Amino acid sequence: MHIISSLFSLPARVWNSLGASSRCFAVSLALVAAGALNLRAGTVVLDPGHGGYDPGGVPRQRYSEKAAALDIALRVRAGLLARGHRVVMTRASDVFVELSERVAISKKTSGSPVFVSIHLNSSPNTGAAGVETYHYSSKSARLARAIHQQVVAAAGSLDRGVRRARFYVLRHNKRPSVLLELGFLTNASEGAKIARSANHRQKLANAVVAGICSVVR
Repeated sequence: MHIISSLFSLPARVWNSLGASSRCFAVSLALVAAGALNLRAGTVVLDPGHGGYDPGGVPRQRYSEKAAALDIALRVRAGLLARGHRVVMTRASDVFVELSERVAISKKTSGSPVFVSIHLNSSPNTGAAGVETYHYSSKSARLARAIHQQVVAAAGSLDRGVRRARFYVLRHNKRPSVLLELGFLTNASEGAKIARSANHRQKLANAVVAGICSVVR
């Protein structure tokens, strides 16, 4: 805090000659330099669904859920890191991770993290489309709503709502945790946009980042 003490040791006539905005700016610079205004970085456990021998989705669907989920998760990681957050991945490549291990990673991660599981939806009904967001505990509801709102706006798709569900990674997780279904890969239009458009996947990732950052500060 040497910089701060030096600043406030300025002669009164010099300090008083500064306008209020200049004094505020000077103090802010000093605090930043001293590390006192560093934002408390949040910790996020990102969980790209499926992987390895588990492709996700329904039999014979055209687009791979595991690939799209990982791609979007890596984009989310980049966005969170750029904003100063710490990120832990349950998988960062095409490998299979047991559900229990995903929860264990969340449990052993220090820093009071939130857990965000990223999926893409599928249905035998190829007309099904839209965004769904799931949580289990009430402490996760705010995070679920925040991310869902951002994703629905970015996806330009049907709002299928925020719902409570007993998915393993939510029910066994003591952290605030949500599971995102970012669109239907089995819908011809929505699936093609997710699978083929890097710009659309980036748009979805940016929305997830914005939702997380509105809660995790």
